[in-house]
Amino acid sequence: MKYKKYRNYLIAVCLFLGGISSALATPVTYDVRGVKGELLDNVNYYLAALPVIDSQRVEGREKKITEAIRKSLQAVGYYSPTIDFKYPDEKSHTLQVQIEPGKPVKVRQIQIELYDDAQKDADFLKILSSLDLETGAVLHHGKYENIKRRLKTLAATHGYFDAKIVRSDVQVYPRDEVADINIVFNSGHRYRFGAITIDGIPQTKLIQPLLRFKQGDAFDTLKLAELSQSLSQTRYFQVVDVHPQISQAEDYQIPVMVHLEKKKPNQMETGLGFSTDEGPRVQWNWERPWVNDYGHRFSSQIKVAQTTQTVDFSYRIPNKNPIDDYYQLQTTYENVAQDDTRSQKIEAGLHYWTTLMGQWQRDYFFKTAYEKYEQGEDSGNSLLFMPGASITRVRSKGGIDPYWGDQQILSVMFSDPVWASDTRFVKVWGRTKWLRTYASNHRFIFRAEQGALLWGNLSEIPASQRFFTGGDQTVRGFAYESISPLDSSGQLSGALNTTVGSLEYNYQIAPKWRIATFVDAGTATNDYQEPWKIGTGIGGRWLTPVGQLRFDLAFGVSEESVPFRLHFALGPEL
Repeated sequence: MKYKKYRNYLIAVCLFLGGISSALATPVTYDVRGVKGELLDNVNYYLAALPVIDSQRVEGREKKITEAIRKSLQAVGYYSPTIDFKYPDEKSHTLQVQIEPGKPVKVRQIQIELYDDAQKDADFLKILSSLDLETGAVLHHGKYENIKRRLKTLAATHGYFDAKIVRSDVQVYPRDEVADINIVFNSGHRYRFGAITIDGIPQTKLIQPLLRFKQGDAFDTLKLAELSQSLSQTRYFQVVDVHPQISQAEDYQIPVMVHLEKKKPNQMETGLGFSTDEGPRVQWNWERPWVNDYGHRFSSQIKVAQTTQTVDFSYRIPNKNPIDDYYQLQTTYENVAQDDTRSQKIEAGLHYWTTLMGQWQRDYFFKTAYEKYEQGEDSGNSLLFMPGASITRVRSKGGIDPYWGDQQILSVMFSDPVWASDTRFVKVWGRTKWLRTYASNHRFIFRAEQGALLWGNLSEIPASQRFFTGGDQTVRGFAYESISPLDSSGQLSGALNTTVGSLEYNYQIAPKWRIATFVDAGTATNDYQEPWKIGTGIGGRWLTPVGQLRFDLAFGVSEESVPFRLHFALGPEL
């Protein structure tokens, strides 16, 4: 009994002393030499995964360290390395590892066999024609695994739910410095879409144009994702659930359940804002997503800013597609008190929106506008009937903070006494904007704008149709719409033409921050005799959840007494 008692004390003391020893031990660090790039990264990764090793006991762990280094090199095709160690002394805690990787193993043969329906699937054949590894390349086990991963992913995406890899191996011959890859992939039969059930709305005809597949078509998860996205874009639903019922598949057909829940009858939101163009503003929106079961939608907006107040009502009627093809009735009241402009306008219009050539959206419209205005020395009442059209395209990559994209807008409208308008003119306006990023951190933004009023007398054209420029979105360094010819009293008169160009450079200094420099040039003119206005400056860009917050300090360098302005804007770049 005494022996057992002393034995327990002895074990406790040993454990205590061992704990102290471990706490005082200094972990070894590694100084790897002889390799670089991916080989060095792989070696460091494998060594970091080893258990902590006491720097003074590293010689007893040489086998484990060597094994880890060999595995790291084999993963990228080096099977015959020479590895030497220089052990740390009492004052050092670094193990020096000298590696001679030797000659790499290269792929001698790649044999991938497809069986069943995958043999006729163009996307599987595309994988075979664009392999990550090819004959003669250095063996890379990560790329080999990626080939198998691509086959499995495509099978799951395309509905090959019985697919399996029957054989996959890499036969390595280190002496010959070659390797043979063999993969046998049996896809089984490709499943197809079964019955499509839609619940939650009485009129399923409304969303039928959004279904890009039908019962019997080859299964494709991307088509299901596109349907879910399209249903969300309609803004009709607060819940969208597109669910393939794989467990209920029969005869290789998978039923699809589309569950929808309508938005509440009334959607309201308010907001406060500020921009250097408009000053402080308050906005209130009201929307009825479902006026009836045919998908008609009503919305209204009231916006009160320092210089402009607007009230807008619109009524949308789907035609062939609730997203891309619809009619819209729109009525707007606008009151403007901006510099030398005083205008009260009521406008009503009928629009037909549809897509053109895939990414282009076109708007055919007929507008009626009554305006009471004072523009400098000019004043009057104007009644206009204006048919017209516009086309728009926006492309971008990168989500809310795009790294690539462009925007094009072109509109034209007509007014003529022939159809009872008070005056004759043709108004043409277009804008293009390009965003490109190079070497990750270098972003360039180019913008150009051109507008013209043709066959019209400026004094007879109401203030809202004349051209002005200057401000956040045109020529920075100048106040909003402050660039215009002056009349005989020295007041802004507006112009028949406008031209603007801008080049901006952004450099990313942190994940959510960029610095910017820019130069803008533009004019609003009747005959292009006036000197152009030029603004330049520096700014900052901060990425927020709703887009970039842009702030610029701009100088009007074209003026003798150089003005400067601080500009703020918030929202998407395109």
